Amino acid sequence: MAKNSSFMGGLGCGSRKLCSFGLVAIAIFSSIPYASAAVDEKHGDPAQWVNPFIGTGKGPGDSENLFPGAVMPFGMVQFSPDTEDKGLGYHYDQQVLKGFSMTHMSGVGCANEGEVFLTATTGPVETQETAIESPYSHHQESASPGYYQVRLQRWDVNAELTATDRTGMVRFTFPADKAANVVLPISHSLNNTTGAEVHLVGDREMEGYVENQAFCGAKGSYKVYFVIRFDRPFGSSGTWNGSPTGTPALLTAERAVKQASHEQWVGAYASWPSSGQSQTVTAQLGISYVDLAGARNNLKTEAEGKSFDQVRDSARTAWNKALNVIEASGGSETQERVFYTALYHSLLMPSVLSDADGRYIGFDDAIHQVKPGHLLYGNFSGWDIYRSQMPLVALIEPRRMEDMAESVVLMYQQGGWIDRWPQINRYTNIMAGSPLTVILSTAWLDGLHDFDIHTAWEGMYRDATQAAPPNKPYEGQIGMQWINTLHYVPNDKVNYGSVSQIQEDAIAYASLYRLAKALGNTADAKIMYDRALYYRNVFDPESRFFRPRNADGSWVPNFDPAQDGHGFIEGSGWHYQWLAPADLAWVVNAMGRERFNKRLTQFFDYEYPSWFGQYYNPYNETDLQAPFEFNFSGKPWETQRVVRRVLKENYPDTPDGIPGNDDCGEMSSWAVMSMMGFYSVDPASLAYELSSPVFPRVVIHLSAPYKGKTFTIEASPDPQNMTYIQSVQLNEAAHAQNWITFQNISDGGSIRFNLGGSPNPSWGAAKEDAPPSLSEEMP
Repeated sequence: MAKNSSFMGGLGCGSRKLCSFGLVAIAIFSSIPYASAAVDEKHGDPAQWVNPFIGTGKGPGDSENLFPGAVMPFGMVQFSPDTEDKGLGYHYDQQVLKGFSMTHMSGVGCANEGEVFLTATTGPVETQETAIESPYSHHQESASPGYYQVRLQRWDVNAELTATDRTGMVRFTFPADKAANVVLPISHSLNNTTGAEVHLVGDREMEGYVENQAFCGAKGSYKVYFVIRFDRPFGSSGTWNGSPTGTPALLTAERAVKQASHEQWVGAYASWPSSGQSQTVTAQLGISYVDLAGARNNLKTEAEGKSFDQVRDSARTAWNKALNVIEASGGSETQERVFYTALYHSLLMPSVLSDADGRYIGFDDAIHQVKPGHLLYGNFSGWDIYRSQMPLVALIEPRRMEDMAESVVLMYQQGGWIDRWPQINRYTNIMAGSPLTVILSTAWLDGLHDFDIHTAWEGMYRDATQAAPPNKPYEGQIGMQWINTLHYVPNDKVNYGSVSQIQEDAIAYASLYRLAKALGNTADAKIMYDRALYYRNVFDPESRFFRPRNADGSWVPNFDPAQDGHGFIEGSGWHYQWLAPADLAWVVNAMGRERFNKRLTQFFDYEYPSWFGQYYNPYNETDLQAPFEFNFSGKPWETQRVVRRVLKENYPDTPDGIPGNDDCGEMSSWAVMSMMGFYSVDPASLAYELSSPVFPRVVIHLSAPYKGKTFTIEASPDPQNMTYIQSVQLNEAAHAQNWITFQNISDGGSIRFNLGGSPNPSWGAAKEDAPPSLSEEMP
């Protein structure tokens, strides 16, 4: 539970709930075209439980990198404060606020975005970074879905932010007897600004663009166009061209300025004379990745004629609608906050990239048009979100998931390849495997068919079998020439996580096998089934660890499974011995059931969570599935124990309340699913492993194309103190298996968990009770 009222809501909000603003439900102006599930309005206001400051802290595992600012579900705009000039945006422990920017990715591990940066000052106009920043206090700061507020102590200015899908709105309240300034250092971004331009238009508008480098050192850049409209004429205005440090830039009356080199620091300002009373300046900001006309039309379509309070209230209404799709009840207030904040963070990305008029910029740098009634999405944190965030979105936002799948297809059509981690319309080639293949295959297998599966198959099959052509912006699967000949990735030929590479690739191959089978493509199903077993070629039968080997077939000597990076990506042999999610029955047999259970028990036998080479790492995605693998080895009660431990230790109701980088909702979605009592080790298998839910009752509201209306999860009274499953009833019939199918959920119905305080070693422990594995079937 939070220890101070400022964290729980700020500005004197002493309740254990987040501050509620008594918002009135009004018409939503969001352009999202999807029909939502029918939701019981009596469930009330789940947005009250969301605390956007959760996950903005220091760790303990790693910097968490979440932003607390205003955003709509999957919105293009993330209007949020920045406490650093370069990097990731906002950190709760930093005491100086630099300003506010319009774009942020949620919890990623590299400096990124932060375009269209502005702030407020008083007195003479200053332009340098240190001259416009301000200390702030968490006691004068608050946040809730679609709203952020802070007092800039240096200037005694109250700043409030809110957002629509593609626009932001800021309301600055300035003190009496001080000149009021809004400064726009347009060269400022959180990454590497390669170009920028701003024009003053008339007496109350600014427009221009910011060009920023793709994140994580990726090649290429993209442009964000913006239009800013103020609610009153400028008292005075101008631009500057100088340096962010050193001699202050000279203010000029020039109406336009352009950054042409990295050394330049350009921007614009607007000022209003002092008044005997406090004065408020409100600005609306529209952005577009297409052009200025798109930014201007987004502003007109979503914000024109709207007051700040109307926009804020509509954002709150939109978030309640999104969060109400899952009704969790009967838990403690802390559990409600943790759950709904995790669900909130699971619904931030991927981001809408198409404008209100349907135009978007493609991977061929041409302007395209989405089909009426659909949206184009970008920023897929592939290596992370295929595990649980995208399966969660597919379950509760199926129409949106179909548009996301089609967005990946369009990437392939326009750019030539499917990337692992595309940002805006740029290939970044970050991480390993083909995670977007898993996402598309799983979506189709879930029953989501409103996307071009034939073109998708062409792109996925090409990525799974061919090396990417040279001199292209995309990379494809690393070491494909060796995969096609040796059937593994040799460590002496590929020095970036050779073992991890083939393990991740095999997950994609397994998903393609299941997809090919569903499509009736038996020949390709056989090809993909065989490739899905390539991971076995890096399993050492002597040590019974996955380990790196060379092109001549020899094992790399002096292997230490606890050594980080020794053939593995962001992990060790201990972490990656559990990464064969499509074929865990084979791993259990190859390792030996007794040894498997002994090692897995040892893996969780740490005194406290941390970045240990030989223990479970809750701060990264490498072994998120490991807690549920006891379901495959005859000890499902250990899954129940371990999952509860991870939730308790790594998801507190504090700024440090998300383990490590959230990576666009992945770590949060793990908590959402685990708290409901299920998780899919291998989403493309459509099997969902069971654990004990923490709420007495959860209702998932389903929508088309799924058959069901609701899926209800019930548990014995006081589940937070009852860890272990005694028995399960699925649709009122006894259920001995320790897993259910995705269709069990999407068809609607109910599941009841009878819980107790001690393990029941007979429930779900038989071999036939375990989830499916590839080795148990043939194509």
